[in-house]
Amino acid sequence: MCPFHKCLHLLSPLNKTLGRLVCFKTNGWTQITVSATITRAYEIRRLALNRKAFTLIELLVVIAIIGVLAALLLPVLGMAKAKAAAVRCTSNLHQIYVGMSLYADDHDEMFPVSGSLIPWDQTDATTGLPSWMQQIFPYTKSQAIYHCPLDTRSAFSYFNGSRAAYVVANKFASVDRRRIAFPQAFVLSGDTGGTATKVGQFDPTDADKDDYTQNCVGGPTGGGSVWMDWQRHGAGQNLLFADGHVQWYGGYVASDMTFRYDTMSAW
Repeated sequence: MCPFHKCLHLLSPLNKTLGRLVCFKTNGWTQITVSATITRAYEIRRLALNRKAFTLIELLVVIAIIGVLAALLLPVLGMAKAKAAAVRCTSNLHQIYVGMSLYADDHDEMFPVSGSLIPWDQTDATTGLPSWMQQIFPYTKSQAIYHCPLDTRSAFSYFNGSRAAYVVANKFASVDRRRIAFPQAFVLSGDTGGTATKVGQFDPTDADKDDYTQNCVGGPTGGGSVWMDWQRHGAGQNLLFADGHVQWYGGYVASDMTFRYDTMSAW
């Protein structure tokens, strides 16, 4: 038998597995070329046929693991979101402080006055002025800073701390910065809710929320019979003081807060 036919005879069983074989004789050597493409195709098909699908138990285990991970991560994500909102609220109050301070610089040391219910772009019948937020708008240049990210009821989330002026004048009046004896404790602003207990409420459209006649700090422990909802950030609220610092409180703290010019007093 010639070498050529002998080669085909020996390799014929491999033809079924490896694909097309070409046998030829060159320079006294017999060479065999296997089609790599066909060989690879057979190998892929063999692996695909031998691969096992996921069982129902394996799928249930994977789903259970995903559920456990989600239960662990969701509270963490919620806390991170609340923390970010608190930071944004604090930043808002810092910018409000800058606006109020610049306003006082230009208005003989008087902070903006509040009136009755004053929606944005409207004026109060008594004071003849727009809301306290709009009075300082030329300095803040942004309406967005008046909204706490966690306030779902109103675009205007902060109150004007003018209780001291109201107690002295017994009417709508501006706080006189020169008369503040304890700036580190004088509550100048802070976030407040939309409704009040017993009587009255803050209208969601009111851009002139204030603490003239309703307590906005600490809820029922803050010293007033009418108090606004205040627990926006967890179990407390962010407050702005006349020295410019902002701090979170879980309620009224007598040693840290005052609503009078020259005494440490509750609302």
